[in-house]
Amino acid sequence: MSFYINNIFTTVTSNINNCNGYIEIEPHHNLRPFIKCFWEYKPNSLNQNETRVIPDICMDIIFSFEDNSINVGLCGINNVPFVTDCNNCMFAIRFYAWSIILFADNNLKNTLNNFLDVKEYFSDFQTIHNDLIYAENIFERKKIAENYLYKKINPDRQNNDVMNSIYYIIKNNCKLKVNDLSNYCFKSRRQLERDFIENTGVSPKQMIDLVRYQKLWQDCLKPNFNILNSVDKLGFYDQSHLLNEFKKYHGISISKALQSK
Repeated sequence: MSFYINNIFTTVTSNINNCNGYIEIEPHHNLRPFIKCFWEYKPNSLNQNETRVIPDICMDIIFSFEDNSINVGLCGINNVPFVTDCNNCMFAIRFYAWSIILFADNNLKNTLNNFLDVKEYFSDFQTIHNDLIYAENIFERKKIAENYLYKKINPDRQNNDVMNSIYYIIKNNCKLKVNDLSNYCFKSRRQLERDFIENTGVSPKQMIDLVRYQKLWQDCLKPNFNILNSVDKLGFYDQSHLLNEFKKYHGISISKALQSK
């Protein structure tokens, strides 16, 4: 792999910093180009607040522990926000959407906004299922998952046209169209769209919009945020377009989002 997207772009969540009982830990540095983090949530009397989940261009394998039952599934990219007040203990592996294909057994074309059977994409996941369940803490689970992922990674699964396109989207601050990507890759628009959906779960247009939204949200979190600067920087038509797009993906206005971050 000639470059790693995480060196120039990463993603952020919503109000996770205010969510008691939630922690994230980084993967081993060799896995950081592919894995955003491992995370855990343990509900208690102090963390009954709702959590806003926003599009973060990631996919998660999520364990949910409830009484005597355990559910595990693959959560695909979301391009719509939602609010959850889950009271279950959870552990998850969060992949960047453009890198999960290196570990998965099948393509990702039906994963958008879906919670799916993990065995459809990680057929041998049961080999570590029980180990993850009975591990004592997130650090043990991280080690178990990393050992599994090291064995799973397959660089030959990478689609260079998709990766080059995502790099091009990021470096150009999303100020381009799908035809620009097609020309950049010397590939037909139809074939590039097929490759994107199979390798990331979303189309090139959806990826452009999601990266733009994430870049905007990260701009919003800076102390010197200026709406008009972001309009120009990220290729919005005007301030109204920016505000509408933010609310579409975040579910609330920028001012309300900043109050609850």
